[in-house]
Amino acid sequence: MLAINPGLIIWTFIIFLLLLVILGKVAWKPLLASLKTREQAIADSLSRAEEARADAERLIAENKQERVKAEEEIQKSLHEGRAYAEQMRRDLVEKAKGEADRMLAHARAEIERDTQHALVKLRAEVSDLAIMATSKLLDENMNEERHRNVINKMISDLSPVAGGSVAGAPVAEG
Repeated sequence: MLAINPGLIIWTFIIFLLLLVILGKVAWKPLLASLKTREQAIADSLSRAEEARADAERLIAENKQERVKAEEEIQKSLHEGRAYAEQMRRDLVEKAKGEADRMLAHARAEIERDTQHALVKLRAEVSDLAIMATSKLLDENMNEERHRNVINKMISDLSPVAGGSVAGAPVAEG
């Protein structure tokens, strides 16, 4: 049954070595070259992936820097806008105050002008009344009592015109 045949062992060993040499020349070299090519492709893919990751990180960092710079520019623009608006507000307030002061001065001047005009008219009226009273007094030859009656009548005539009193009007006593 199972018997060990030394000739068969030697021939098996020789065929195995011969097959090993043939496979080494024909199959192992292309197989090893294929494995080496695949290994190189994997290494290249890994290095490209690492480069892509580094580029992505660099782009992310640049993006963050640009975003920070943009935020700073926006804040600067907002600050400048607020400062400009505040300056405009101050200018408008100052201009409005100047205009109000000018209008107030103009109104005061107009009031003063109207007051002076009214005083001139009042003096003319008082002057006319005094002239009338004097002419009436001169036209009549009067005694003291009659003289008082005429003056009191003239004063009562002046009261509605002058608002009830005549400032600075001389009261004649007899």
